[in-house]
Amino acid sequence: MSEVASVTDAQIEKFSLLYKERRKVQMMRFFGVTALTLISARLAFKGVASRKYIPTMFQLNHKPPPFSYKGEVVNALAYGTALSTGGFAMLGFGLCWIWDVSTLKELGNKLKELMGDGSEKDKLVSTNMDLDEDTQKVADALEAMLSTKK
Repeated sequence: MSEVASVTDAQIEKFSLLYKERRKVQMMRFFGVTALTLISARLAFKGVASRKYIPTMFQLNHKPPPFSYKGEVVNALAYGTALSTGGFAMLGFGLCWIWDVSTLKELGNKLKELMGDGSEKDKLVSTNMDLDEDTQKVADALEAMLSTKK
């Protein structure tokens, strides 16, 4: 019979503490990126709301206020960059937290496992069955066509 490795309570406690610390770090990374994304979204919303033109009693409603084109472009670029970077960072850190991944190598292994790593179990099994007459004609025609195009 095979022997079962004995694990002491101290070892279990040590690994449990390491696991809890690792999960806490992953959680804090995700929440930190989420907070930055929410702050940048709030700033973008305030930036858009501040540019809204609301005329007073005797002002024309079709006259836009003066503004700087360069300032608008810089603000739009900054807000767009902050929101897209924050969104992708939330996605990355969220997946790492869900999958319990801490390093890029672990992430690569998890993605390979998820998408199929090309091992033998994922490949289709080829069979050596005989083809019927019509299928054989089509296969021969395709082979002839491909061999003449070289």
